[in-house]
Amino acid sequence: MTYEQQLERNIYLLFGMKAAKWFLLVMPVIILFFIENGLTVQQIMFVQAAYSLSVAFFELPSGYFSDKLGRRLTLILGMLLTIAGYLVIGVAYDFWWFVAAEITMGLGGSFISGTDSALLYDSLIQLKRQDKYLKLEGRMYSVSTFSEAVAAIFGGWLAAEFGMRSTIYAFLCFLFIALVCAWFLVEPKAAQTSKNVRSNRPKDIFRYTFFEHKYLRWFVILSASIGAATLTIAWFSQVYMEYIELKVETIGWLWSALNLTAAVFSFLAHYVYRFLSKFQVVVGIILGIIVGYAGLGMSFGVGGLAFIFLIYIVRGIATPVLKDFINERTPSEMRATVLSIRGLAIRIIFSILAPFLGWVNDIYTLQQAFFVAASVFGMLGAVSLFMLKWGVKSNAAMRQ
Repeated sequence: MTYEQQLERNIYLLFGMKAAKWFLLVMPVIILFFIENGLTVQQIMFVQAAYSLSVAFFELPSGYFSDKLGRRLTLILGMLLTIAGYLVIGVAYDFWWFVAAEITMGLGGSFISGTDSALLYDSLIQLKRQDKYLKLEGRMYSVSTFSEAVAAIFGGWLAAEFGMRSTIYAFLCFLFIALVCAWFLVEPKAAQTSKNVRSNRPKDIFRYTFFEHKYLRWFVILSASIGAATLTIAWFSQVYMEYIELKVETIGWLWSALNLTAAVFSFLAHYVYRFLSKFQVVVGIILGIIVGYAGLGMSFGVGGLAFIFLIYIVRGIATPVLKDFINERTPSEMRATVLSIRGLAIRIIFSILAPFLGWVNDIYTLQQAFFVAASVFGMLGAVSLFMLKWGVKSNAAMRQ
């Protein structure tokens, strides 16, 4: 098999890894699983916070690890850590063991986050097909969300028939498939360099991203803000469904439908440039987030679900599009680190805002929490858009 054929195979292996890793059979019943093992709601939220903080803490060093020691090795290590975390959950019955498992999975997730996209983009550069990145990134994200949607249905059935712990054991089989896909990947050669980057140390890449490359800074901030908005709705949508008193089985089917919606629009994301400029796409993404959250703030019944679906539509389009914006402006030798900086920024924004929105919900109302979210995410998006369009005079990337 030639080197070019191996790079072509990388694309299919990444698709397979994504599909297997995101066949999250346990996700529809994870909260019920923790409750069954004696955890309180407060402890469950602490467990989830442990995961998010673990991802945030290791996001940047893992991206640096990927840039220095290779994408393939980093992905293999990430999959091994993820498997280790789920193995612990599969045999654990104690709160602190669950925390340890989530921290391990967070470390694994941080090694995978950004590295998979960087490997895809670098493979395409070697194949001289980097113009296909947006299409393939969108379809790769679509595959992962479609996989999660299908898994939600089967996961509920497994839990009902064989117990909730069976969903973890079954999911481990899919994680091993993802590990095999990572193992057979081929490391792309460095395909792009930049004379503006004096060093590949994390602090220098951070300085380059936020202080030396003004456009990259605002693309990262914009992408992180939208990413945090879509991550926040993933948790608060379940709060809203409980608020309008939907049945558990109905929530499971809705969770599947939401992920299918994101999958379809991610699959079609590369078509947006046939009708819209980059500026118009970004405006549409920001408006979709604002309207979605504000609409939820004015909703009190089943009709509000339409606004959750709107945010998931935005999620499907925004994820590949905004990653493409970043990749276009990032040298290969630091691409995974910059994408990890994006992931770190998402987790920081989420870790600060989500608990605050929870406090607003507890002290005031869920509707007011949604209005606060619309205001904060709208402001972050508007400031980023202004700086990209008018604030930075030396680059015309958003003037198309």
